[in-house]
Amino acid sequence: EWEASWTEGSVENEYSDSYLLIQAQGRVSTALGYRHEIIIDSSNGIRPNCYIPVNSSSMQIAVLAANDTSSAQTRQVNRSDGVLASCYLTNVALTFRPAVPRATSTIDIAFKSSVVLEAGDQIILKLSGWTSGKADGIAGNNIPVLALQDGAVLTGNTSAYVTGSWYEGCCYQKNLPGFSNSTIIFQIRSGISITAGTLVELVVRNGQIRAQCGMPAPYSEQSIRILKAANIFTQLYNDSSPYNIPETVISSATIVGDGCNSLNFCNGHGTCDYCLNRCECYENYGAPYEAMYRQLSDWTCEEKSCPYGPAWGAMPKPNESPHGTIAECSNAGLCKRTTGKCSCFAGFEGSACERKSCPGNKADTGVCSGHGSCATITELATLSDALPLSSNLNRSYDFTAAEFPTNTWDAYRLTACVCDSSWPVGLDQGESDKSEWFGPDCSLRHCPSGDDPMTRRDETDCYNVSTSTLLGGSALGKNGSKCHIDCSNRGICDYETGICNCFNGFGGPACNKVNVLYLSTTQESSN
Repeated sequence: EWEASWTEGSVENEYSDSYLLIQAQGRVSTALGYRHEIIIDSSNGIRPNCYIPVNSSSMQIAVLAANDTSSAQTRQVNRSDGVLASCYLTNVALTFRPAVPRATSTIDIAFKSSVVLEAGDQIILKLSGWTSGKADGIAGNNIPVLALQDGAVLTGNTSAYVTGSWYEGCCYQKNLPGFSNSTIIFQIRSGISITAGTLVELVVRNGQIRAQCGMPAPYSEQSIRILKAANIFTQLYNDSSPYNIPETVISSATIVGDGCNSLNFCNGHGTCDYCLNRCECYENYGAPYEAMYRQLSDWTCEEKSCPYGPAWGAMPKPNESPHGTIAECSNAGLCKRTTGKCSCFAGFEGSACERKSCPGNKADTGVCSGHGSCATITELATLSDALPLSSNLNRSYDFTAAEFPTNTWDAYRLTACVCDSSWPVGLDQGESDKSEWFGPDCSLRHCPSGDDPMTRRDETDCYNVSTSTLLGGSALGKNGSKCHIDCSNRGICDYETGICNCFNGFGGPACNKVNVLYLSTTQESSN
């Protein structure tokens, strides 16, 4: 029944000349009181430019008879909703010349406003990180009258359109831009009106303010806003007031400083600290704690770093143990920069070469010659079959977070083999004081055990026998515990094979069998 078309107005007129033409496609009812409802939905992309008051006088309607433009009847609509949409700025840009930290700069400001800027309106530019001081840690002063230029004018110290004042922010922060609320306030001069959509270009002359340190572009702490003259005293900070333009982040700006360009922009493996022109690398590429240990100030995040651990060897520091020094690969290996993995020196293992290797690690047998398992000191302290035997009652070897790494620093770093055995090992009933396989690398093998047949006491009885007299332990064998006696003291054990070579007159796997006839004959011969 109806057809509609949209004609876009001009930004200079704040789109007040935009109009919607609705045309009947045939005869429609003109009966008195008949109501026509036409809906233009959001899919058409028509939106308000910014704030529109309720029942705005700019909302008008004209009715034209077909083929008779003289019949136009224009009047304000009976009722129209208000729109609280914020007005806005576009093409916002900041240029610093030169863009060098701690040097005064010429500052070019450019923007377009969606509303007319009139006398008394304020353009508020937040320049966090800038100071009128000398960038030496001491704040500067406010500057009531800034030396300005208009963008098209290359001489003079005054703008024909605005005045400008500098308000020093607070405060200096070491190794940070600081001065978070430093501000320039430009005010439109009396008698001046700047049409909406006009590219406004202002210049702050060199020699007045400077950047405290380097900054990214754009810097998120810098912004621009417009405060209409009518709202300056009554609603100074109310961004939703009619026609005010709220804080707008600068969309285009110049990097201040090197911006890690000399560090190859951190090689894509870190972020740039623009203030210090230093890379903060991602983990495994020289993260802050990693770079600290390597003591590099020009870390570029190009090469991978390796895991860190307490150094096996380092120069001691006053009041500190050398084991308190943290080092890449624990100073017991070389870092492969392409992979970020440590190549440990012989005898060390672990991702950071932080652990001593157990002996007997052979390609064909594995760790401990294939006859045992590798355990740390902490584990050894709690194992009942680890030699030398000791009571494991309330026994531990560990450290607290406060103690590490100066106390028991070796708890998880020094290791030893716990050798396998076909018989139980320990201090309890039925357990032996020695394991079948023994030696630092578990490569040696005990021979079968037995009681010496030529003595009255049972040498295999370890009840109340102190392990300190045996293998350096610190406990007593319990009732029924066994002392291991290779070849019953009546032969020589071949520790490579674990087979007894019995003395004459004795036999059996443990040499505990007596050849009575042989011994009798030998005794008669000796007489």
